[in-house]
Amino acid sequence: MHPVKKFLPSIFFLASAGAAFAAPTADEIKQLGTTLTPWGAEVAGNKEGTIPAYTGGLTKPPANYDKKRPGWRPDPFPNEKPLYRIDAKNAAQYKDKLTPGTLALIQKYPATFFVDVYPTHRTAAYPKEWLDNSIKNATRCALISDGDGVDTSKGCGGGVLFPIPKNGLEVMWNKASTYKGAGILKRDAVIEYVKPNGEVVSTATADILSAFPISDPATEIKDIVYLNRVEYKGPTRLAGSSSLFYDSTQTGERRAYSYQPSTRRVRMAPDFAADTPISQMGGAALYDDDTLFVGKRERYNWKLIGKKEVYLPYNNYRMSFPDPKGGCTPKEYLTPSHPKSDCMRWELHRVWHVQATLKDGKRHVYHKRDLFLDEDSLAAGLAENYDQSGRLYRYNEAAAIPMYEARIPGFTELVNIDLISGVYVVNRTDTGIMSYTLMPAMLAPDSATNKMLK
Repeated sequence: MHPVKKFLPSIFFLASAGAAFAAPTADEIKQLGTTLTPWGAEVAGNKEGTIPAYTGGLTKPPANYDKKRPGWRPDPFPNEKPLYRIDAKNAAQYKDKLTPGTLALIQKYPATFFVDVYPTHRTAAYPKEWLDNSIKNATRCALISDGDGVDTSKGCGGGVLFPIPKNGLEVMWNKASTYKGAGILKRDAVIEYVKPNGEVVSTATADILSAFPISDPATEIKDIVYLNRVEYKGPTRLAGSSSLFYDSTQTGERRAYSYQPSTRRVRMAPDFAADTPISQMGGAALYDDDTLFVGKRERYNWKLIGKKEVYLPYNNYRMSFPDPKGGCTPKEYLTPSHPKSDCMRWELHRVWHVQATLKDGKRHVYHKRDLFLDEDSLAAGLAENYDQSGRLYRYNEAAAIPMYEARIPGFTELVNIDLISGVYVVNRTDTGIMSYTLMPAMLAPDSATNKMLK
């Protein structure tokens, strides 16, 4: 049996929705493709001119892009200089457009953390079929299972799910349904965490596949919202092992498996979820920290605070695909407490602000989560996570780095910064990041015994 088909029938979850969610009006839907983009971003720029109008995104690689090296993307804006710098001396002047977490980092590390603000480029570009489906989804998608699932019986999928979002849950589903193609493969990824003294600890190398089938117009695997597959190459204690998990579109339930060569057995791994620390990341990241947030939403109340303009790490090709002579190689940017500020490009963008607060009776190490999600790419942004005492605990950056040659805007590079321990973690590659087709055979638990990411 196809492993995903073991999820309970959708009719059960339709009956157990347990909550009412408002639908967009006909007048609101008419704005899609006119004053709003098909996925619901504002087409117009801001009145100050610091955010430009959306004109279709970046669709052509720069002249130095090498087709023979498709996973490596040179910076399309190599000659641009910062417009201004925000640091501890002038942060108060820009406070209204700094998130609380960004301001906290400036204050905590006044000598080293600053925000270099560059011209804003709205580089997100999408394929036509995804755009067409996004408009159609305005009338054919609905939340079920108390917001942990989506009803796909009317054809929902293959685009952003809620282009006119009415609540925080719908915005979070939009984040999950941004376009990432058939899958994204990070080959020869190196997982490293940096101690407060600057020591860099490499914990693993692996091939990592992530996929969001619900958003792919071309896939037949519509009953999965998110999949993650990791095939470890090193160190010796991890070589040959693998992990696999995926989440149901209808319920949010996760199926997770791990394989260890020493036992030659595939085991279920229910701990690969929620607030379980990821051991390979030095304890500085949880399973649901991936992509700023992923997994079941049931532990939190999700509130849509609204739209605002904030500074985000954006078009950060310089750090993800460094020029050997550009001053931002991993050896140079992995500095104590946070990545080297000179290597981070920040831009002013509009975001959806969603706040999640822990429900009474639920358990999680984060009591509150504030997410600031870019209106264009939907996946890029910031997540600021607070502990039970109300302290800012972890600050997670997802810098937008669109795959311009393939119209895949949903790829981001994640940096997790622990403000209490002083540790931060990155997941980088010197080989490249490429589009990769998720195959149904990869969903079978037994497939974890084989290397399939070739």
